[in-house]
Amino acid sequence: MDTWTVLSSHSALYRHAAPGLQEHLLTVQSRLRALFIEHGTLQRIRQAIARNQWLPPEGWRALQLEEARGLALHAARRVPYYRDLFGRLGVDPLTWRSLDDLHALPELSREDVIEAGTGLLAEGGPLLRFRGSTSGTTGRALAGWRDRASIAFEQAFVERQAAWAGYRPGERRAWLRGDPVVPAHQAGGALWRMNRAENTLLLSSYHLSPANGAAYIEALERFDPVLLQAYPSSVSHLARWLEEHDRVYQGASLRGVVTSSETLSPADRQLIAERFGCRVFDWYGAFERVAAIGTCEHGNYHVLEDYGCVEFEPNGDGSSNLIGTGFGNRSMPLLRYRTDDVVVPADPGYRCPCRRSFRVVERVLGRADDVIRTPDGRHVVMLDWLFTGLFGLLEAQVVQERLNEVRIRIVAGSEFGVAGEQELLARALERLGPRVTIRIERVARIERTRNGKFRQIVSRLSGEQ
Repeated sequence: MDTWTVLSSHSALYRHAAPGLQEHLLTVQSRLRALFIEHGTLQRIRQAIARNQWLPPEGWRALQLEEARGLALHAARRVPYYRDLFGRLGVDPLTWRSLDDLHALPELSREDVIEAGTGLLAEGGPLLRFRGSTSGTTGRALAGWRDRASIAFEQAFVERQAAWAGYRPGERRAWLRGDPVVPAHQAGGALWRMNRAENTLLLSSYHLSPANGAAYIEALERFDPVLLQAYPSSVSHLARWLEEHDRVYQGASLRGVVTSSETLSPADRQLIAERFGCRVFDWYGAFERVAAIGTCEHGNYHVLEDYGCVEFEPNGDGSSNLIGTGFGNRSMPLLRYRTDDVVVPADPGYRCPCRRSFRVVERVLGRADDVIRTPDGRHVVMLDWLFTGLFGLLEAQVVQERLNEVRIRIVAGSEFGVAGEQELLARALERLGPRVTIRIERVARIERTRNGKFRQIVSRLSGEQ
């Protein structure tokens, strides 16, 4: 087991450590992570995108053509999958003169990426590369590789979104997302931990319940962050608690809430803004790093044109599917990748008062998973970690029909045996708690919705349960 895994909040060492040691482990992990960043690359990208955000449309289109052409040339020379594809199609990126030339390439689906496997990895790349995986919205695990330069690229854009929300590096920050910073079996005591390396209060999203809403709010008010980064479902849970108790958040320093990873509904956005007394900035990103959408100071969603080349594929009902070519990952470049996420583009003639000319979308419609509710009142979301790294597990879906019972439907190969089921069961018990009965059900296939999407969480509870 490597040092990174030992320090992780997913590790046995972390789960069984005292709170003080857990905070120390979180701090050490952050400092180690900082060592892996290519700081020269990060600073260069920071400076470039600080300028890029003010480019006129013809400026960022020229930038996109240059970046797309350079990425395609790199892929043609060093990525086996694209070397073969370009050869079969007779595509020469050197001849590209407009973004329309990118359409000489077919769309790349999730299944294409899974089937291509390491054929999408660049040859002769950096020795230090990092592998991740996600079940995403299709339920089948997809592996992705990144290098230090790619991580720096992503961080620069996340920092720019935080800056749009009024945050500056080093200021106090709170984090209410999917990290298991507090062991699931812990029922009392502080449900948050401090990461001193990043001056960040990490709050557990797994322990949220009506009974402890006051404790979470008091912890936030005491720490008084400038920025709160959270899952929409987690921060809206606290906003509803404030509403039910006729309260508003009393922290003096909060300038913005940045939500991500789930769909933020207009109603929840309004409620969060009202109860926390600040603007709400929603961020859309993809595990595949092919597209990003950020929120400006005027509350509008902007396609980040300097992050990647994003195509809108109309559905005929005012919405569009996203097809993206990300500029930041040369270790595993993906050109014209179909994300299957859906947005509602704004009128092409609309110009945002923020003066950025990046295209505007009215709403991001993707990622509308349900929520698992537990007998102790918690709302559990984003269950990807349950399935990550389980060899032979092809697809999985969590179904809840009773408050104290959950079914995990799985499509598994012959390699996924008893040991795999036991590991999955142990992870689910850790997340949902001992009061929930969990059954694993093997099925031949998992049905999609009418628009072809997979729902990782399906709740059939009535509102009264």
